[in-house]
Amino acid sequence: MSTSVPFPDMDELLQRLLDGRVEPDELAHLEKAILQDRKVRDYYVNSLLVRAVIRRSVRATGELSPSDLIRSLSGQAAPPGRTRSVRHRYSIAALLMIGVLSLMVWSLFHRGPRGPVVGKLTGTYQAQWGGTRPDVGDSLHAGSYYLREGLARVELDRGASVLLEAPCRIELKSTNEINLTNGALRALVAPQARGFQVRTPTVLITDLGTEFGVIAHADGSTEAHVLKGRISMTLDSTRSGQTAPFVVNEGLAAVVDASGQTIRDGLVAQPGSFLLQLPPAGRIDLADIVGGGNGHGTGTLDQGIDLKTGEVFRSPATSWSIGRQSKFRPLPRFRGVDGVFVPNGARGPVVISSTGLTFAQCPATNGIFFGGPANSGKVYAMDTQRVYRARLNAIDYGNAKHPALHLHPNSGITFDLGQIRADNPDARIERFTAVCGIPKDTPLARTSPADVWVLLDGVVRLHLHYPTDRNTTETVNVPIGPQTRFLTLAATCPGSNQAFCWIFFGDPFLE
Repeated sequence: MSTSVPFPDMDELLQRLLDGRVEPDELAHLEKAILQDRKVRDYYVNSLLVRAVIRRSVRATGELSPSDLIRSLSGQAAPPGRTRSVRHRYSIAALLMIGVLSLMVWSLFHRGPRGPVVGKLTGTYQAQWGGTRPDVGDSLHAGSYYLREGLARVELDRGASVLLEAPCRIELKSTNEINLTNGALRALVAPQARGFQVRTPTVLITDLGTEFGVIAHADGSTEAHVLKGRISMTLDSTRSGQTAPFVVNEGLAAVVDASGQTIRDGLVAQPGSFLLQLPPAGRIDLADIVGGGNGHGTGTLDQGIDLKTGEVFRSPATSWSIGRQSKFRPLPRFRGVDGVFVPNGARGPVVISSTGLTFAQCPATNGIFFGGPANSGKVYAMDTQRVYRARLNAIDYGNAKHPALHLHPNSGITFDLGQIRADNPDARIERFTAVCGIPKDTPLARTSPADVWVLLDGVVRLHLHYPTDRNTTETVNVPIGPQTRFLTLAATCPGSNQAFCWIFFGDPFLE
């Protein structure tokens, strides 16, 4: 086959899979790669298809073992005892297969719902789809869709506008009806679409001139929150014995239990639980870049950069390390990241860029750090071994709606704005904005104050100080000139204690 191997151990991994010797972690690695990388997915399918043809072509001889697939794909010689005719059949089978691979791969992975057109995908943010993968502007056919990550806006032809929040599984039934298997959506219904319906596993929700949100939980229970107007909720009469719909008015919410038998009403609607609009397109997400992405949603959530090795780690970190010597570590493999460092001014100015810029005001620190900068809103409590989510100003951070750059002291990262501009030629970077703080509900008591620093080309432009008794959230708004090349973010803490100061930059955007 002409397709190159997507990563070095791909063929070996496939061989162990076919021989029945693959380990669970290897299978998880392969599954993740197949879902996230089209090249891996195509190579995997092509390999299995070629194996199927080869097996069929030599079935009568009984001479094929699972490992023969890898040999035939990689061009290795057959083992002793194999005849030239068998090798010849391998080659012919593979060549014949190449002519139909493109059509079969397209059929397997690109065939989506092909019912009537019911609407259009009009916007996304950091969207990753499972199965059918529509692009913005595509017509949407009746059928099932799975939004694995991110946000998406669907406009149905009757006039209902629906915002989806991952993970979310839906089935578009018609121009005015959606089945929500699990996940969250917000519906804004135009007058001509009155009667729009959302059906979950336990209830049918009908619009009566509204703006409302629905959450279908994995256990089968459903929440409905009315933001404007009102809705009706109808239970399955075979489960509940109720046939009359229940009306929920503006500002209120109701919950249907997992059995679909009862409705708990009179609750206060929670508008903050639902996306009101997609985030602006004219932003570059620095947390996404830390997660290995391009700043527009291609990065991996809960992925960070290890200060000790410069390699990727899975956030949150579960142990601490000490870096007494401040050393700048260039990271050319991360586009947009110049490098990382452990800020410690005890031994003089700290180098913070690949060009030798220094952080002269960096204080002396204890050199303790947890992992490193991360695209994450998670906190790990070492005493309970539990993971908690960060909340600033009652908002959850570390998701597609509100990304978070975790920068636990003592950590520093420098972004290469020159590279980011080159990767975004139509963007003019004007400022860095975020909210910055230490969540109030972190599981561990703070043992040290903390300081946050924002530098441009080595010059401090913002310094925030957090005493041990202060958990306020600060607004960050730092102008960036057109010639500025480096943006550095650092979090430091003094003293010799293990400093649990969970610093987060929420919504860390280059505007």
